[in-house]
Amino acid sequence: MLQCGLRAGGGRADRKPTQTAMANTLVCTVELSKTDGITLTVKNESGKITQTVHMDGTKVTTQVKGQKLTSTITQKDESVVTTVKGKETSTITQKEDAITVKVKNFTVDAETVTVKSKKDSTHEAKGKFTAKSTKDMTLQSSAKLTVKSTQAMTLSSSNKLTAKATQDFAAQGMNAKVEGKTKATVKGGTQAEVAAAQVAVKGSAKVDVEGAMTNVGKSMTTIKGQMVKVDSALIKLG
Repeated sequence: MLQCGLRAGGGRADRKPTQTAMANTLVCTVELSKTDGITLTVKNESGKITQTVHMDGTKVTTQVKGQKLTSTITQKDESVVTTVKGKETSTITQKEDAITVKVKNFTVDAETVTVKSKKDSTHEAKGKFTAKSTKDMTLQSSAKLTVKSTQAMTLSSSNKLTAKATQDFAAQGMNAKVEGKTKATVKGGTQAEVAAAQVAVKGSAKVDVEGAMTNVGKSMTTIKGQMVKVDSALIKLG
């Protein structure tokens, strides 16, 4: 084992070291072993930091150990593992076909970010998941797209909202309500149909039923009002 003491800042060998230089003295050791390999150690007593490099013939381990935190890089021929350990532990493991990151908080801060996968991609959050953009945002699929929620779902816009399909469009629920604060229009290019066991058409002021040909009633029809007016050039009853 070789051991040496080095004074920070260098200086002449015959000069008496000052108290500051003595406080900054580093203790360096080199250990050679036919079975354990080589170990290089640098101890900073004043900073309470120990730096170690160990090569044992199969892996290289580099470590910096302080009073509260320790960072370690372990390099083998098939992997590189980086670990920072304190109250929490973060680990990056790199292999030839995979990189695994385990950490309490993961942050990426960049001008642009591009993520691509040639096969399936999965994003899962055990808690809340938020995707946010301060400008235009696009969600697009070249195949089917499914949006599903086991609890209540809300789709809203502070401006215009458009839902469109080039083929059939279906909306279904236990109870369905379509409401226009000012006006509501239901229009069919060829046909429009409203069907149910009971249908009620109400207007708080006025109701108009109009068509080139208009049929009202089938088996039994009741027309009732405070005043009923039937007006036409040709009227046929019965």
